[in-house]
Amino acid sequence: MKLKMILFFCLGFLLVGCQSYRTERFPWSVGQSRDTETQTQHSMRAAVLLPLSGKSSSIGEAFRNSSMMALQEQKGSPMELMFFDTKGTADGTIEAWHNARAQYPDIVIGPVFAAELQALKSESPHVPVLSFTTDHSLMNRDVYSLGILIPNQIEHLVHHMCESGQNRLAVIGPEDKTGELTMNVLSDTVARCPGMTVDKVSLYAPDTTNFNQAVLKIVPKPVDTRKKELTEEEQEILKTPIEERLEFDALFIFEDGIKLQQITSLLAYYDVTPKVVPFYGLANWQTTKDRGLIGGYFAATGPEKAERFNARYQSVFGNKPPRIASLGYDAVSLTAALAKHRALTRDNLTQEQGFSGVNGRFRLKDDGMNERLLTIYQIGPGLRPIPVSPAPSQFSDSSSLFGAPIQANTVIPKSEISGSF
Repeated sequence: MKLKMILFFCLGFLLVGCQSYRTERFPWSVGQSRDTETQTQHSMRAAVLLPLSGKSSSIGEAFRNSSMMALQEQKGSPMELMFFDTKGTADGTIEAWHNARAQYPDIVIGPVFAAELQALKSESPHVPVLSFTTDHSLMNRDVYSLGILIPNQIEHLVHHMCESGQNRLAVIGPEDKTGELTMNVLSDTVARCPGMTVDKVSLYAPDTTNFNQAVLKIVPKPVDTRKKELTEEEQEILKTPIEERLEFDALFIFEDGIKLQQITSLLAYYDVTPKVVPFYGLANWQTTKDRGLIGGYFAATGPEKAERFNARYQSVFGNKPPRIASLGYDAVSLTAALAKHRALTRDNLTQEQGFSGVNGRFRLKDDGMNERLLTIYQIGPGLRPIPVSPAPSQFSDSSSLFGAPIQANTVIPKSEISGSF
């Protein structure tokens, strides 16, 4: 294994590290091009900004490995990768960019974190940036995100709800930047499904630790059965199944980790579970350990290419990469493909048909955001994600997504949805 890794890196440095430095920049404007002689003599240079030291160094190392893999597999691409250490900090990123700028890069790949990207933008790099952060507020027509973005996930989830006939939506989550984005996207997307409305909303302060009041804003007020005598109304409530008392038929929860587990536990206490009403969440649910989410849905990239990428990576480096490292592979792959054709322009980066990568097909948008073709998963017994609605085969106008034919969905029977698995 060690010999294989040494050979891999030796070959990598022959392809990447030993090409001569250039003194001119690859054109970054639509319609410009270099003359044939210049194109033949020089490669395209990518400055890769990663946290190669500090507390996030393991992530940076995985990104570097996946980047090298991508260049190895793009045979014949006239491209150089130059790695610079951001140390995972804003100051480290500025230092890394100053070092990179001296080498006249044509494009920046990275950084990984939002604070790093904010620091890089303050330096006005004037070259395209393919970043990995999902902070939408940092994107623009020259700064792109390759992350799995929330608006893209929400659109696919609402489409699935619409197809399934779930027209009354309840929402619960933190009232922060993510919450604001989520509610804005939900409002726009729900409006495209005829008859769908957001009927219940419960947003709580980000530092909330007791979620009881937040949950009670969307679920029916429980009857206190400890009372000696119940009113006729209370007796009637107890006779009515919980699903008939809910004022919604789908529940979207944009939360994760321990807070998500606290919310689902409270919902279960009030008899609201995925067995009663479908739960929907973001892609971070795919690694959940919360059995209260069995039966819930989320949208994410398909696993097939990712599994093959993981196997190739592990065969070379001896360990499985973090899922996010595959974004580094995709960034280098698309850049190397453009380098082959001397085609690094804004029009080509945002081409309508997009690019096919480890995480499926994706395309970059003029505003720096991206669009991906996502699969809908349901969390099955044993917390195993089960694909229930395949990703669309091609991109289309977002408004037409809701006019697409309803696909046959494989859904876990309610009898198998339980927190006891």
